[in-house]
Amino acid sequence: MTDSGEKKVTELADSSARSRIKEDLETNLLVEAGAGSGKTTALIERMVALVSEGKALVNEIAAVTFTRKAASELRERFQKHLERLTRDKGSDSDEIVRERLVLALDDIDQVFIGTIHSFCARLLREHPLEVGLDPTFEQIPADERGRFESDFWDQYLERLVREDDPILSEMSNVNLNPSHIRDLFREVVKHPDVVFPHDTIETIPEAEIDDLRDELEDIVKTGWELISEKEPKMGWDSLQKVIRQLHYTHEISGWDEDSTLLDALSRLCSPPKIKIVQNRWKDENCAKDFRDRVQKFADENELAKRGAEFQNAHRYKLAMRIAILGAQEFADYRRRIGRLDYQDLLGLSAELLRRSMDARSQLGDKYRRILVDEFQDTDPLQTEILFLLASEPAVDGEAAEGDWRRDNPRPGALFLVGDPKQSIYRFRRADISLYSFVKDRFADFGSVLTLTMNFRSRPPITDFVNDVFGKGGLFPEEGNEEQAPFQPLNTWVSDLSSADGVQSYKLSQQDGNNRKLIAEEDAARLATWINSRLNTDESVPGDFMILTRDTKQLSVYAREFEKWGLPVQVTGAGVSAEKELQELQMLLECMIDPGNPIKVVAVLVGLFFGIDYEQMLQHKEDRGHFDVMEVHSLGHPMVIEALNKLNSWWRASATSPADIFISEVISELGVLPYVAAGELGALRAGTLVYALEIVQATTLAGDASLPGVLRALRSAFAESRVEAPLEPGRSGVIRLMNLHQAKGLEAKVVVLADPAGARSRKPKLYVHREEDGTASGHLKVMRGSQTLATAPAWDDHEKTEKRFQDAEEVRLLYVAVTRAKSELWVARYPYNELSPWLKLDPLLKKLDPEGRPMTADKPEPRAETSLKKEVIERDGEAAADRLSGSAKPSFEYRSVTRIVEKDEEEFVATGSDEDGGEEIFRGFSWGSVVHGALAAAADDPPPELLQTTCRDLLREYQHPLDDLGEPIELTELLQAVEAVRASKLWARAQEADKMMVEVPFALQYEGIQAVGDSESSKSRKKSASSSLTARQIDIFSHTENPKVGDEPSSEEEEALLQVIEGVVDLAFKEDGGWVIADYKTDLGTDPDFSSRLKAYRQQVDLYADAWTRLTGDPVKERILFFTAQDRVESW
Repeated sequence: MTDSGEKKVTELADSSARSRIKEDLETNLLVEAGAGSGKTTALIERMVALVSEGKALVNEIAAVTFTRKAASELRERFQKHLERLTRDKGSDSDEIVRERLVLALDDIDQVFIGTIHSFCARLLREHPLEVGLDPTFEQIPADERGRFESDFWDQYLERLVREDDPILSEMSNVNLNPSHIRDLFREVVKHPDVVFPHDTIETIPEAEIDDLRDELEDIVKTGWELISEKEPKMGWDSLQKVIRQLHYTHEISGWDEDSTLLDALSRLCSPPKIKIVQNRWKDENCAKDFRDRVQKFADENELAKRGAEFQNAHRYKLAMRIAILGAQEFADYRRRIGRLDYQDLLGLSAELLRRSMDARSQLGDKYRRILVDEFQDTDPLQTEILFLLASEPAVDGEAAEGDWRRDNPRPGALFLVGDPKQSIYRFRRADISLYSFVKDRFADFGSVLTLTMNFRSRPPITDFVNDVFGKGGLFPEEGNEEQAPFQPLNTWVSDLSSADGVQSYKLSQQDGNNRKLIAEEDAARLATWINSRLNTDESVPGDFMILTRDTKQLSVYAREFEKWGLPVQVTGAGVSAEKELQELQMLLECMIDPGNPIKVVAVLVGLFFGIDYEQMLQHKEDRGHFDVMEVHSLGHPMVIEALNKLNSWWRASATSPADIFISEVISELGVLPYVAAGELGALRAGTLVYALEIVQATTLAGDASLPGVLRALRSAFAESRVEAPLEPGRSGVIRLMNLHQAKGLEAKVVVLADPAGARSRKPKLYVHREEDGTASGHLKVMRGSQTLATAPAWDDHEKTEKRFQDAEEVRLLYVAVTRAKSELWVARYPYNELSPWLKLDPLLKKLDPEGRPMTADKPEPRAETSLKKEVIERDGEAAADRLSGSAKPSFEYRSVTRIVEKDEEEFVATGSDEDGGEEIFRGFSWGSVVHGALAAAADDPPPELLQTTCRDLLREYQHPLDDLGEPIELTELLQAVEAVRASKLWARAQEADKMMVEVPFALQYEGIQAVGDSESSKSRKKSASSSLTARQIDIFSHTENPKVGDEPSSEEEEALLQVIEGVVDLAFKEDGGWVIADYKTDLGTDPDFSSRLKAYRQQVDLYADAWTRLTGDPVKERILFFTAQDRVESW
């Protein structure tokens, strides 16, 4: 391996490329950024440069990321970068740049930063009609997509049966069940841009079929005579199973029909290599001869081969016909009801840009600069959208539809960042050959830059990467159709510690190379080692990342770490509260159908009650029954208690919304602490909390019924076990995940674990893309592990796809190795062919043939506790007391109006006066409308916009409308607003150094007692609510809309922290201090106005006092502006 030594890098090897990213803004760039080279930083620097150099406004920039998490991080870092530059640009020469940066910060919410799917949704929102789309379309949530698809497939098959479609009988003739090709339907749905050829080859002449029938019947007869009547202890072998199936079909239905004969032939000839277990046959020698005869018949009999090929092609054609028609109907259905999946968003966006030159031109003008992260994992439809959007549409009639493969993007319109060596999502339609095509195209209209400086890993690790993947030949020097070329990494970090580098450790061989046993030993060694390091050096749990090739054994590692008390965050293990969720769903079914004794019994014997069958039998013998709708008195005492509990829940479910009912039941049963205290409790408890969130979301969406939430739960958990940690994103923990989840992550210490987790996947799909962009798909139709049919020439397609898969395995290994900062540890197993890290072995053995020692100890056993009933009851009472104490308010909100005004009873009496009270007080609603209108007016909007705002406010607060739907008070409201805007006070505020409207505030206020010292205020204080919910104050109509809480005792009130809150109508800053103004709508003609005026002045005094405390600036003037009287009082 390269000698790392003491390296000191004084200049970045790729500095010229990094400079071009920030300076060459009018050139389209494809940046190949190696692992740890700072590609996100490059993306941000490009965005900032576009803004600061005046090449684009933020609303003209679209940054497309691979995940929502990456988008959130990118947005945050972009804003911070702008803020830092804004502070730094202080000289006069930078004033123009600073103005651009300030404008960008002001409008930062207008920049698009998100996934390609959210970007496509935005494009379609702006031009839905051009593609025949309902403007109110919605995306199908990810947790509903699988169930939505399955439900449609079931309905589709039901319709075919109902209409007696001829294809069903054709499929039946070849022993093909439509329900078995659900996965094929899903695959076709995933590839709407791919054509799947399914032509039938020429059939066999009738005379030759008769010869085949005779030969096949003789083979089955011979085989049947060699098979024992009793099944062997270890079961039938594969050939025996086939012979038994063929004998059954021959005896029951016969092979008179050509289709049934060819189906039987296909079954016999489909295995590429026929294997037997000789000791399971009557005669071992005859069995061997029989196997050879069958193999020769399948391999050398041209007629048999042609028959099997014909039958396979015919079955494939039927399967593809029904799947393709179903996929087309499904796409039409989704578009018709306005519910789109991810592929719809991509396909419709590409269609929009391809066919509508006007839409393409408008959207291209709007999004002038497009930046894309992780471009190596972009699929063909996404690439087409990006290129069409970045290119000008044809001006002549040469291209009725845009052809992105020939279009040249506008100068500087495209900035793509990716690393083809990390392209690992072929199963999600990422295509390395497409990346190579795009890279070649950039030679026509842009440049390709390479970033090789690695800022993540220590020199020994980058040396290891360069030796294994470069010198070791895992990546070719020149790229090809299925693999990216290698680019060596240069390391910036020079300081080394003794622990830095690449290490390996060896496991012992397990009986039968049992993968679970291997994982258990590996987990025990790692847990012991990590625990030792946490106790002996400066390591912390967050330093460690454990990676496996797939998810199958992740739970083994998680359980072992938990035994040691090591904090761990596992991703991809699929650990969920499966049992608890099943019990919850069964309970809901029981509540929905309480008269069904089967469901009642299922709940009683389940987790929540634990009644055993003997108690159930005793209950029945004692004349008990199992109807939840009745209160029970006869039967077994424990069963009676459980049934009566179910009865009380059933009654509650009839009167409570589903979310409240289920939450109360879960709380009463203690399911959450039960789950959290068990094995992998944090993961399982998180899943349960996620289920409760689904229930709440379903209820808020309008379906508060038990059947509705039960459907939602089944939909969310139908496709796979949902993983929802109790504390998502928790830091300072060991990260445990499969390799695909580690993309973009890093850790100080990375362990490549589970050395028996190599995957050998046989391809099921191959997509071939022509130079003109058309794509043809070829599939293997599977039902579980059984092959039902394959595309013609599948063997050739399978070999081609296998080359792509093998190349991706190398890229996955590259991703795994490059996650490490300081230490990379690799698990080794004696039978290394099982290891996904096999290709690292040659160099690992050179570094250390024996590997580092790593022992497996047992954790200290947890102390057992034995609690008595009295102790549990005492602790429960103490916990209840603490809970009750924590429910008592520790502080109290006091609004300014509550402090200064008279008793609420006095205002109610005055406000309801028959002699004009309605004119004097317009109420909370009117005050809020005026408030909102004046706040909108502060931005000096155009008259039309202000009128629209006022109209919307009146409608929002449900003010009366005329026959045409116009608010009756609209003119009055506009006149009131214009009167304020025309006032001297408003003009003065507009000319001030700073003007603020509708400013809410809250602060601790020690001076409350000194303000409201009248008898009325004292009595009002005694009746004040202690609600902790923030209130909106009605400073126009002198009333509040608080949420009433429990009235505190005098002792509690004295101890409560007092918090004053309010909303300042208008504040502006002049020389000498702030001016605080408050609007009032009183006419001033009622007899109580003078007493209210005194309260108003106290209110503004409190506002001014609070303002000074919050800002530290003096208030030089206080103003009351009576809008209805056009009068100002100032002091």
